[in-house]
Amino acid sequence: MDEPMAAAALASAIALALSGCGIIGPGKPLTVDEARSQAVTELRSVLELAPDTWPQEVPEPAANDCQVDGQKAVQFSYYVEVDGPDDPQVLVEQAGEHWRKQGYELTTTQTEMDAATGDVSAVVARAEGKPRASIAATRIGAHVNVDSRCVVGDPDDYR
Repeated sequence: MDEPMAAAALASAIALALSGCGIIGPGKPLTVDEARSQAVTELRSVLELAPDTWPQEVPEPAANDCQVDGQKAVQFSYYVEVDGPDDPQVLVEQAGEHWRKQGYELTTTQTEMDAATGDVSAVVARAEGKPRASIAATRIGAHVNVDSRCVVGDPDDYR
């Protein structure tokens, strides 16, 4: 991954990390399998928006530490990256519109880089009771990241 794309990936990861773990809410707690399933469903829905650009396979997630009501918990992060998308701005706009229709609150950014990289376009999507998601793209590369909701469980069991 080149330096501009690494910077965009880092910015996206920081934004997601600062937003904290999802809240389970009242009623039946979400299970680990349900949290993973929600995140995979969300990831697939974005990858399917541009099947000629994104691979359709779901990668193995990274298991991250988090807490739910003071208890040890796990959050699964799914990350997919591609090189040289045909139209990075369209990828970001499609994902943003998709998430907006699903009730996500969006934070969008566009940062001018250099002539070779072009602009970095990004969207971070958050909604109560849903996985968090983000996309960032330049002429050089693009990535989608989906983080499951934080659920009680031991991250070490999934590493």
